Amino acid sequence: MKNNAMVINRETAMSFWKKSFGKASKVKDFAGREMMKGAYNDRHSAYGWNLDHILPQSKGGKTTESNLICCHILTNDEKADKFPCFSANGKQFEIVKVENHYEIKEINKKPNKGEVKSNDNNDVNFYDSAAGISFYKTSKGFQNKPIFVGIVVIELNDIKDTAIIDFISEIYSDKSFSYKYSYRKTTITIKDYNMPNKADNADLLDRCILLNTYLAHYFLPLNIVNDYNIYYGVHTDKNKLDCLCACNEYSYNTQCPLIINELVKINTEANQKINNNDYIGRDKLNYNVYRYNYIYTKLAENLKKSIK
Repeated sequence: MKNNAMVINRETAMSFWKKSFGKASKVKDFAGREMMKGAYNDRHSAYGWNLDHILPQSKGGKTTESNLICCHILTNDEKADKFPCFSANGKQFEIVKVENHYEIKEINKKPNKGEVKSNDNNDVNFYDSAAGISFYKTSKGFQNKPIFVGIVVIELNDIKDTAIIDFISEIYSDKSFSYKYSYRKTTITIKDYNMPNKADNADLLDRCILLNTYLAHYFLPLNIVNDYNIYYGVHTDKNKLDCLCACNEYSYNTQCPLIINELVKINTEANQKINNNDYIGRDKLNYNVYRYNYIYTKLAENLKKSIK
């Protein structure tokens, strides 16, 4: 990793997350605590995380990629500026120097007697009848609980280069996709059928802001698209089938490039940024809709430089 000093903010943290974990939206930190990408710096979330200095700043540690690590906020609080040894989540760790950087190593990591390695992916072996039937019976207990479905509808007018479709697909690569083309307009509908936490809402909103930044400051100036709209809404229903079969296209006709609905607003930081003037009506599922035309400023500046 490069050792250039960096500024820690949400934008750089998201970039660091991608370098560390790729497309994963939920991972465990070195102490075993679960983190969710959208819960950056959120102390109210059970999955909140931030960037921590491996070698504490009080001990000379620099704010560089090689000295930063994504960790749960509770883990960060427990580690604090302790050096070289500290405990976190009931485990013992040591900060050791490896070549020209520092790493965190667990001390005396031994498996418990009879411990079996867990399967973090929770894969079900359906070739095992007992496992398959057990999964079905367990699932039956969740059918009457409300579920939350996130829907992003992206409308692109007059695409000049279809590589933009691959670009958008990569940003939302872990979601469900459908495509439609009609009258020079390409509509991409993206769904996430399991969004029970605020962190899920925030993660998808971050991606919409990221796409909005690229469309506004790179693809639009280069005439790769003539116009666009991004709609992001969350839908919930006690009936699972009704929720899963919710309308695929329920965007709102507006000139604002990025809009969100009520459930996104109240479950993300957008709740503090939106005012009464941002309300523009209701979507096809009767949720309030708001303008939320935000971009990542530093990224926008770099994109402008790239097309000069």
